[in-house]
Amino acid sequence: MFSPILAADIQDLVTNFGLHTDAFIAHLIAFCILAAIVVCFGIKPIFKQLEERRQRIQEGEDMHARSQQELAEVKLTSEKLLSEARESGKKEVEQARETASRLQAELSAKASAEAQTVIENAHKQAAMDTQREKDALKGEFARLVAEATSRVTGKVLSDADHRAINAEAIKSL
Repeated sequence: MFSPILAADIQDLVTNFGLHTDAFIAHLIAFCILAAIVVCFGIKPIFKQLEERRQRIQEGEDMHARSQQELAEVKLTSEKLLSEARESGKKEVEQARETASRLQAELSAKASAEAQTVIENAHKQAAMDTQREKDALKGEFARLVAEATSRVTGKVLSDADHRAINAEAIKSL
C-alpha cells in the first residue's frame, strides 16, 4: 500500500535533489573506506590504550589491596614484637631488681661483718692500750712510791729494795 507512494516519493527526491546513483555509490565507497581507516587507525588504538589503562588501574588497585594487607600484617607483627619486647624488658628489669636486691643484701651482710670485725679489733686494741697504760701507770706508781719512800726514810735504796717496794705496791693495787 505504501510502496507505490514511497517509490513515487523517492523518484521525486531523486529529481528534486539531484541524487545520482553513480556519485552516491562513489561517496558511499569513500565513506566506507574513510570509516574503515578511522576505525583501524583511530578508534582501535584508542580502545587499546583505554584497555591498557584499565588494566594498569586494575593492577594498581590490586597492588593497593596487597599493600594494605601487607601493611596490616606488618602492623600485627610489629605489635607482636613490641609486646614480646615489653615482656622481655619487664623480665630483665625484674631480674635486675632481684639481682640488685640480692647484691645489696650480700653487701650489707659483708659490710656488717666487716664492721663487726673492725669493732672487735677496736675493742681488742682498746683493751691492749688500756692494759699497756695500766702497766705504765703501775711502773710509774712504783717509781713514785720508791722515790717517796727514799725521801721519807732518807736512805738510798738499792735495786733489790726498789724491786721489793715495786712488787709490794703492785700487789696492793
